[in-house]
Amino acid sequence: MDGKHKVKHPATDCDVLIVGSGPVGMALALELVLHQVSFRIVSLFPCRAMLRALIIQPRTLELFSRYGAAEELIPRGRILQGMAICLDGKPAGAIALNQFKASDTRFPLPLNISQAETERFLLESLSSHGVSIERSITATSVVQDDNGITTMLQTHDGGLETVRSKYVIGCDGARSVVRQAGEGMIWKGSSYPQSFLLCDVHIRNSLRRQDQGLLQVSREGMFGIFPIREDLFRIVVSGPAATFDQQGDTSSVPTLEHFQSLFDRFTPPGSGTLEDPVWISRFRLHLKGVNKYRDRRIFVAGDAAHISSPVGGKGMNTGIQDAINLGWKLALVLQGQVQDPEAFLNTYHIERHPIGQELLQSTDRMFTFMTSTNRFFIPIRNFAVRYILPWLTPTDWWNRAFYKFLSMFGVTYREKSPIVGTAAGFNGRIRGGDRLPDGKLWLTSKNTGITSTTVQALCVGGSHHLLLFSGEHCEETTNELEYVRDEVLGAVSFRLAVHFIYRKVKEEPAIALNDYYLWPSELVEETLLKRFGFSEESLPGYILVRPDGYVAHIGPLSALDEFLSFLRKHFVAPVEEAESVAEYYSPFEDDSSDEIGSETRHDSSLGAESTSKCASSTQLNSTIAADSSFEHVSTAEHAFTPLSFSSPSA
Repeated sequence: MDGKHKVKHPATDCDVLIVGSGPVGMALALELVLHQVSFRIVSLFPCRAMLRALIIQPRTLELFSRYGAAEELIPRGRILQGMAICLDGKPAGAIALNQFKASDTRFPLPLNISQAETERFLLESLSSHGVSIERSITATSVVQDDNGITTMLQTHDGGLETVRSKYVIGCDGARSVVRQAGEGMIWKGSSYPQSFLLCDVHIRNSLRRQDQGLLQVSREGMFGIFPIREDLFRIVVSGPAATFDQQGDTSSVPTLEHFQSLFDRFTPPGSGTLEDPVWISRFRLHLKGVNKYRDRRIFVAGDAAHISSPVGGKGMNTGIQDAINLGWKLALVLQGQVQDPEAFLNTYHIERHPIGQELLQSTDRMFTFMTSTNRFFIPIRNFAVRYILPWLTPTDWWNRAFYKFLSMFGVTYREKSPIVGTAAGFNGRIRGGDRLPDGKLWLTSKNTGITSTTVQALCVGGSHHLLLFSGEHCEETTNELEYVRDEVLGAVSFRLAVHFIYRKVKEEPAIALNDYYLWPSELVEETLLKRFGFSEESLPGYILVRPDGYVAHIGPLSALDEFLSFLRKHFVAPVEEAESVAEYYSPFEDDSSDEIGSETRHDSSLGAESTSKCASSTQLNSTIAADSSFEHVSTAEHAFTPLSFSSPSA
């Protein structure tokens, strides 16, 4: 365009415009609230969705716990303890999820809960922070330029509004308008030939377990029953059994009577009577994904980036984790905290696109395995279900691999992402890019005595967290931790909470109240020290935890120079002219929350110390750990004991 006729755009209305208000859009909105980013969220639909997605996996529960959400969601659903598997009407095996005994999480089992309940909770959480969803609004055009994006919104009555934002995030599903506006965003894939029937229904006089699902595989197709709450179950049918209704119609919505006939066919006599259906639907399943998750100022997440079959219960979970991954990165870029904003935002695609591709591939394999009617494949499947599965399920290695896959604890960005790292020569089990395992800590307080919390409960709020492990607890190691803290605080300007974690010994130096200690345990293999690689020779070390609960960098304290180089490469150092005191308040706290701690930031160029204060997290943490009534100080000393969590009960 001729320089004499440059287009002038209005001032930016908000930093981020979210298009779509399902679980993914609302999760992104909550993440932006957490990081104090201005945004609007609009939705085409006048009300919330039907039940749709059913399962919240353990990793998503952990991430929701950062909002205080997981503990409130659990009573609204049903913890899934296992799955019975039948072949041609005969029991063929079972997968007991409660046998996995995960020791590094408070949420070891999936939660069966309707999407309506999940959305209701997220909506309540947003409303409590003064955020409302603008409904019955369609994004008709999205046009980006070097300085921002102009989006045209149309209301249900035909009214038009032009919105100017810095970024637009498409959480608007498979037919995403936002994705279509992105240059080079190619949506490709296929549709499954089978019909898929779904019925959320109450079952009267049922002897079915309320915490176990049933999966029936036969030549007639796949039939599944999954508990939602009380006597409410989800019934899914695919394959030849789902092709026709009782009148032979291949397209009409099936009736309750049709589902009753399928229920009687696939379950033992006396299994109950279906009544009061909540939702009945017939639909086709698709397997599609986009080739890139970002085009300059346009991003896509959730179903706008990938859609798959519901087998495995990972679609919505993957989308929510997309949103959380993107939210904190947008915040740091908007706050001017990163060295190379474009490269930093590109890591959203770098980290999440492989996860989306793995979702498509794994669900396709599972769905095809269970629903195939190929006469050559059916004998192979039947042999695998009848003989191989019962042999695999008792083995530890299979259980560990299956649980890692199902729980989504195995999602990692190691060796994919340029913004995670591990110190050279460090051989700990946890690497940069891995999920941060949980573990129990103890706090001594003049107000409450000894109380407990967990590592993940500490790592909440819109900040990074630096965990400094002392090794053997003595005055010299305390001085070393303080030195590392000051060096790191002098290298970055983003919000950082620092936690000292001491090993408790018989002759420890005096430590102030509100400190945490590492308690020795006979179960050495279960301790965080061994998981993190700090157990041998009481090795002192550090872990930088990202706001999304993944390890940004890990290593021994002796690798401090390498760690500082990593920080300086990616993040902006404090500005000398900045105010010496900056107060931070979590948006998840009342304004009346007491200020209870401070972190010391030392700037050698100024020759003086400046103090930035981190707000109380008491309100949020009290919802995360029922036995936790500790105060969250920004530079805190902690103590550790291995987790021994029992499965949560609904």
